Amino acid sequence: MRLKSLFAVVAPVVLLLPLSAHADWPKGEREKYMAQCTQAATQQIGAAAAKSHCACGADAIKSYPASDIQALMDNKATPELQQKALGQIAKCKANTAPKK
Repeated sequence: MRLKSLFAVVAPVVLLLPLSAHADWPKGEREKYMAQCTQAATQQIGAAAAKSHCACGADAIKSYPASDIQALMDNKATPELQQKALGQIAKCKANTAPKK
């Protein structure tokens, strides 16, 4: 019986370990991403839609390990990681028609 109660306490902690391996954005990198992304996207879809789209993209990859995010921001990511990130960000299509 003791083993069952010990397992009930330890199992949730063990299941949460993979989540702790994924950090949020490295300090200052989310802001850098937002600035670069909104500057580029504003020309195509307008400022408000660009901000929304870029925030969605930032949230889409924030679960990546900090080292992967840093590699993406430093343009040192592998082609596979780049494609994976672009795929996640592409899900954040702007709901606004292109700026005229």
